[in-house]
Amino acid sequence: MMTVILSLLLLIYFIRGQFGFERPKRWRYWLIPIFSLIMFGVTFKYSGVNVIIALGMLILGTVIGVYQGQFATIRPIKKSNLEDRVEVRGGLHYLIGWALILAIQVVAEATLKHEELAIVAVSKEAFQGVIEELFPLRRIHGGGWWVLWALSASSSLSYTLTLGRRSPAFWATIKRHARRDERRADRKRM
Repeated sequence: MMTVILSLLLLIYFIRGQFGFERPKRWRYWLIPIFSLIMFGVTFKYSGVNVIIALGMLILGTVIGVYQGQFATIRPIKKSNLEDRVEVRGGLHYLIGWALILAIQVVAEATLKHEELAIVAVSKEAFQGVIEELFPLRRIHGGGWWVLWALSASSSLSYTLTLGRRSPAFWATIKRHARRDERRADRKRM
C-alpha cells in the first residue's frame, strides 16, 4: 500500500514538473542518450528476429522522440556577454510520448518475454519509468534488456537532436562549460 502511495506521489510530481521550464543539462540531453545507445550495442543479441525487433524499436523511439521535441516549448534567456541560452518545457506532448514509451515497454515485455500482463507488472514498470525520468543517472546500472535500451536510446537521442534543430541556442546551453561561463560573466558584472 505504501509503495502505491509513493508511486502516485512521484507520478504527480513528475507530471507537474513537465509543465515547468528547466535549463537543459548536458548529462541529461547527451550523456544519457549516448550511454543508452552504448548499452543497446553491448546487450544486443544478434539474430534475424532481433534485428527486425531492434529496427522496430529504433523507429518507434525515433518517432516518439521527434514528436516530443517538436512540441516542447523552448524559451530563450538572454544574458549579457554570453551566447543565447534557453530553457525547455516538455509539457503535455512530452507526457504523451512518455506514456507511449511506457506502453510499448509493457507490451514488449509481455509479448517478447512471454510474461503475464498483470496490474502489478504495469504499475512496477510505471514506477520504474518515473524514477528513471526523475533520476536519470539511475539508468546507469549496467543491466537491462536490449529492447528497452533501443527504445530509450532512440527516443532520447531524437528528442535531443530535434530540440537542437529547432534552436541553435539549445546547443550553446548544453555545451561543455556553459554553466561555468555564465558564472564568470555574472562575477564580472558585479
